[in-house]
Formats: sequence, structure tokens, C-alpha cells
Amino acid sequence: MGNNSGLTLIELIVVLAIIGILLSVISPSVKPPIEEVKLKAEAQRIAQEIRLTQQLAITTGMNYCFEIHIDEKYFNIRPSNPFPVAGVYKKEYLDSSIYTIKCNFASPYTGKYAGLKVLTYTPTGIPSQTGSIELYTSSGKKKTIRVAVGTGRVRVQ
Repeated sequence: MGNNSGLTLIELIVVLAIIGILLSVISPSVKPPIEEVKLKAEAQRIAQEIRLTQQLAITTGMNYCFEIHIDEKYFNIRPSNPFPVAGVYKKEYLDSSIYTIKCNFASPYTGKYAGLKVLTYTPTGIPSQTGSIELYTSSGKKKTIRVAVGTGRVRVQ
């Protein structure tokens, strides 16, 4: 019984426990990257929908509105008329990872539609106003969608 160069079961368990503890302390969290990806995707989607609103106004020769409800977290695209739910072209809810929305577009409504912020495009493709929409996650990450003066150019920052 000369050469005992193997590991005992206790030594193996101790080494695996130490490796497990180190991995749990050192490994980065998976949640923030996923949250950031969802935030970026939602910001890009909103920017695309604002561009669609501009194109609809140009191609139909009518004013079109992009409306975002900052409390209920959805947006509408519709022809411009005095009633916020009449003739909705598209209505979609934002991803649940969006925690807060801030928007400096005008809100011409009261009551249950008071949180609805409106951006209107004319048939020439020019927006009625300029401004931005800020999306926040629960961890405080932010993406901003900006609509430029005159041209209505939309970009995500």
C-alpha cells in the first residue's frame, strides 16, 4: 500500500463548495443585460411607430397622431380627429419591463385620457411639435426617443 495520491470524498466536496461560492459571488447578474436589451428594443419600436405615423400622414394626405399613454403604458396611431379612440389604426402595449414613461408632448385631453400625450404629423410630414419620450426600467436605466424640429426626424439615444 505504497502510493496514496488520490482525493478523498471530503476533499472533493470542500473544493466543489469553494468553487460554487466563488462562482455565485463573482458571476455577473443576468437581469440587467436582459433589462437593457428590452429597453433598447422598446425604444426602437416606439421610434419606428412614430416614423410610421409620419409616413401615414404623408401617404394618406391627412393629419395622423401618435399618442402615448404614460400611465397605462400603451400607444395609439390614428387619424387626427377630436375623439381619442375613434378610428384607431394601431394600439399596442409596451413591454412590462418599462417602469416609467416621461413625455413632454402636449396632452389635450382630460379625465381618463389625461395621461395621453399626442404628437401629430401633417400631410407634409412635419410634426405639430417636437419633444422627447423617456423610457425607464426599474433599475433606473433610460432611453430617450427624440423628435427633431422641422423635419420630424426620430432618433433614439
